[in-house]
Amino acid sequence: MAERHPGWVNGVDAAEARLISGALTQAQATGDVLDPLRVRAGIRDSGGFPGRVALGTNKVTVNPFQAVLADPAKPGDGPYVVTLDTAKDLPLAAAHASLSRIDLVVAEISGAGFAVSIYTGDNSSSPVRPAPSGSPFLVLAEIAVPPAGTTPTLTDRRQFTAAMSGILPVRGDVDLPPANQAHGSQFVYRLDTGVLMVRKGSAWAPYRPPRGDTWHTPTLQNGWVPYGAGYNDPAYTLMDDGWVQLRGLVKNGTLPAAIFTLPVGYRPPSRWLCGVTTSESVHGRCDILNDGTVYAWAGSKNWFCLDDITFSTY
Repeated sequence: MAERHPGWVNGVDAAEARLISGALTQAQATGDVLDPLRVRAGIRDSGGFPGRVALGTNKVTVNPFQAVLADPAKPGDGPYVVTLDTAKDLPLAAAHASLSRIDLVVAEISGAGFAVSIYTGDNSSSPVRPAPSGSPFLVLAEIAVPPAGTTPTLTDRRQFTAAMSGILPVRGDVDLPPANQAHGSQFVYRLDTGVLMVRKGSAWAPYRPPRGDTWHTPTLQNGWVPYGAGYNDPAYTLMDDGWVQLRGLVKNGTLPAAIFTLPVGYRPPSRWLCGVTTSESVHGRCDILNDGTVYAWAGSKNWFCLDDITFSTY
């Protein structure tokens, strides 16, 4: 039927209970009319490195975790919420004498239950990943097992999920959901770079909070005054990307000396040296110090141009 039972009333079966739980989970889209029912499979992020797989001697160890398992081809079946409540050791089969293989550590629904298991690949000169038989499943790690005598290597394959409209943690580019199918309120956090990202058009871009800044007029020092005559008065602003821009034409000040001082929040973390234009085609120098001082080092005091000086606050 099209209308399913509402949450937690008489007559709710297992699939409907899963759909109810899925309504609280991060959405996942593939581009068809059933996208509103789909959820993003993955591990619930937390302290303690949930679901991380560690390679030991002849075994792997899987950290405890909670996860959502979902089959994108069957969104009407609803997702499974699963738990591994203690660390689990899985045996790693011995390496072949001359051939390599690929093993997978998988969380899956198998039969009527949940299992965390290791799939041992076939030994081959060109090994391929084994295909998990459970459904739905989530790959936690991939292990490249070379011929005997060489150490296996493990690649983290965990995918994370989040609560409805929550910030989604991703390991990197490979984990990013397609931006053109993501919902408009979705944020993702890159675990590899520490960057918060938001959808812009059909791509992911670093999130920059709207700053709503405007041009601020500084208090001039050491005899510097606005040039006037229709030119910009000295001013500064903080742009959306965290860079500060200066503008304006000043004159008649002391060289070398401070022109003005920027407030906290508009200062660079280290000293910036900037080339500027001054009168009579004299090349000038203006330094921006980490205490906010805008310092005229060299040039002509007849006029001294601050236009297009930019520097970062991070």
